[in-house]
Amino acid sequence: MKMPMMMKQAQTILTKYGRRGISSIAESPMPARVKHVWETQDKLVLGLAFVGGWFAKASLNVLKRREDWYRVHKFVDDEKKRLEEKRARNEKEMGIDI
Repeated sequence: MKMPMMMKQAQTILTKYGRRGISSIAESPMPARVKHVWETQDKLVLGLAFVGGWFAKASLNVLKRREDWYRVHKFVDDEKKRLEEKRARNEKEMGIDI
C-alpha cells in the first residue's frame, strides 16, 4: 500500500521541479556560448583534438596495464621460486632424491 503513495509523491516532485531544472539549464547562456564556439571552430581542429585526447588516454591506460602486468608476473615468478624452494626443502627433509 505504501509503494503507490511513494511513487505518486515521486511523480509529483518530478513534475514540479523537473521542468524547472531543465528550463533553467536551457535558458542559461553558457550552453549557447559553447554551441556557438563549437560551430565556429574548424572541424579538423576539433577532430585532431579529439583524436589527440583519445590517444593520450589510451597511452596512459597501456602504461598502467604494463605496470600491473610487471607486478603480476613478478608475483607469479616469486611464488614459483618460493614453491620450488619449499619443495626442495621438503624433499631434503624426507630424504627423497629426484
